[in-house]
Amino acid sequence: MGTAASPQRSRSPEQTRRAITEALLDLLRESGRVPTAATIATRAGVSRRSVFVHFSDLDELYVEAGRRQAERLLATVEPIDPALPLPERIDLFVEQLERVYETMTPVRRVALAASSSPVVSGLINEGDEWLRGMLVEVFAAEFSGRDPLLPDMVDAAVSWGAWYHLRRLGAEDRRRCFRELLGRLIAA
Repeated sequence: MGTAASPQRSRSPEQTRRAITEALLDLLRESGRVPTAATIATRAGVSRRSVFVHFSDLDELYVEAGRRQAERLLATVEPIDPALPLPERIDLFVEQLERVYETMTPVRRVALAASSSPVVSGLINEGDEWLRGMLVEVFAAEFSGRDPLLPDMVDAAVSWGAWYHLRRLGAEDRRRCFRELLGRLIAA
């Protein structure tokens, strides 16, 4: 009678990398702090050594986790037609920001608080630029020909930091704040 292969041995290298990456993201969301390589390995069902066989160092793992997190964020985004009336675009944009921010918050909070890695800082900056690009695309007509700093002002007003600050409010009040901020800044 043969023995069943261990989960680690039956995985391809890509599946093992994915399991390690998913373990890191899951642990970040659950614990609110950066896990050790041993904890990541245990969650992924691999040895600690395997973590460093598949990733040369933790920064490489963080980059891969950043890519996976970006995939998760992209899955929450639906294109918003820039031709829709402004109030409708604002509502859709606020709903979308909330989905994105809810998805990113557990990982971002830990990344900001616990990591001094330039790699992690770069990933956070890339995410912020992606969100700013989405904002500029949806409200391009309203930004056109106006103060060139307007997109930056609006971006700051509805940034993750602003949203996180408003988490003390109920969801509807938070959405109302963002709708009002967008409406007043863009329509002014």
